[in-house]
Amino acid sequence: MSGDVLPYSFDKVWFMDCFGHVLCYTPYRKVLARVPLQGSFLSGFVSGPCPFPNNFIPQWRNIFNSLVELPPFRICPQDGGLVALHNEKTGHYLSINPSNNKTAFSPVIADWELFCPLQYDVYVGLLVVTDPGMAEIFCENDEREVSGLYFLGPGDNKPFVASFDRKRIGFLENLSTFARIGRLKKGETAKFLFRGFISGKEYTMRITRLKEIAF
Repeated sequence: MSGDVLPYSFDKVWFMDCFGHVLCYTPYRKVLARVPLQGSFLSGFVSGPCPFPNNFIPQWRNIFNSLVELPPFRICPQDGGLVALHNEKTGHYLSINPSNNKTAFSPVIADWELFCPLQYDVYVGLLVVTDPGMAEIFCENDEREVSGLYFLGPGDNKPFVASFDRKRIGFLENLSTFARIGRLKKGETAKFLFRGFISGKEYTMRITRLKEIAF
């Protein structure tokens, strides 16, 4: 997989699985669960240098920036800017079950063990375009309004692929575009060029941000 490489920085980072769900800390079970993008920030982020260095073990925090109880997860950088999360206590890798919101563990790394680090601006940009009340989105290719971005499910067998209606994009190839969307101010409108999932395809979206992000 190939993807944008965002500038090196120190940032708050969330983790998204290959089907567009974000890892969230559940205090009652003291584990990471997976939830769909819901127009708000989630507990279960880390603060650290981006891109992550090899063998980095971060501290996890809730939405109020307090430390939470989780086993030590070593961040293992993979191709395309993705990472795997290695449980140092068990020796296994954090995995997902796409049929529910639970996480599990696997002895090997495959698609379900790969996560995309979402830096703050990228995460905000995703919330803006996935929540129907957060933005107005107009596709200039065919001069029509689109309902918003959604991720393809397990049955499509296309990890990290998202779609504006029928206009499919490779999520990893558009990270810097999502970061720019995340920097839009309330009431601001701008045009953004998305690289399509099919090579050579491009889509121009005119996006107006309508609201702030909820906590």
